[in-house]
Amino acid sequence: MKLSPLLLLAACATLPPTQPLPGQARSEISSSEVVVPIRQSEIYVFVPDSQIAAAGGGGLLLALIDAGVNSVRTSKAETAVKPLRDAVVDFDFDAMMRDDLKDSLSHLDWLHVHDVHVVKDVTPKGFDTELVGSKDEAVLFTTMDYQLSNDASALTITLNAGLYANSDALRALRPGKASSPSALENALYRNAFRFDAPAPSPTIDRDQNIAEWSADHGAVLRAALKKGASDLAARLAGDLGGPASAGGSPAASR
Repeated sequence: MKLSPLLLLAACATLPPTQPLPGQARSEISSSEVVVPIRQSEIYVFVPDSQIAAAGGGGLLLALIDAGVNSVRTSKAETAVKPLRDAVVDFDFDAMMRDDLKDSLSHLDWLHVHDVHVVKDVTPKGFDTELVGSKDEAVLFTTMDYQLSNDASALTITLNAGLYANSDALRALRPGKASSPSALENALYRNAFRFDAPAPSPTIDRDQNIAEWSADHGAVLRAALKKGASDLAARLAGDLGGPASAGGSPAASR
């Protein structure tokens, strides 16, 4: 199965990359819910799409060639990553990420977090359902993805955050008025964070890199995932807890 990096709804080209939280919003939130969308259930290797059709000017034949190349590449990547998946089969990234977010965000008294839970539906419809069905005044989506690079030389974890209004007072502060409740332009706050970690001795050999990640029951990968989850949760809380109307930095950390 090939997955592409999952973002908190595709960013609209006309929107700025971040949305600072309006200062007034903090005083209007008496309860909030944190939803953690994580579609995947295991680590995967990101396989870039073949660009044969684009380089050749397009056309059905070249598109079919692209599809065939992508299928072969994905199959090889799935075979290569299997030993690593077996090594960390008991590792629960979802629960760890949920707990780190709960711990970090609990320090923001004004957010009044009462529930943090993981969901597997990362579609716009799924986000809308979660938002409209919430009993809280604000809903914070923290969409997660974790993957190895194509040659497995690096681990990348991404967190895309969006805080949404679910009360009349907060809806009045929305920067956008899109019809879909969870549309990106409706977010009171949004930002993206990234954590990168290299393989112990990165090379251009995928199998060798995966062997290093897999050694000792995947000890290196487990440690990197734990560090990344803690780092991202802390940076999100720090960004939300910073000066009102000051956007945080989405810069990568390693």
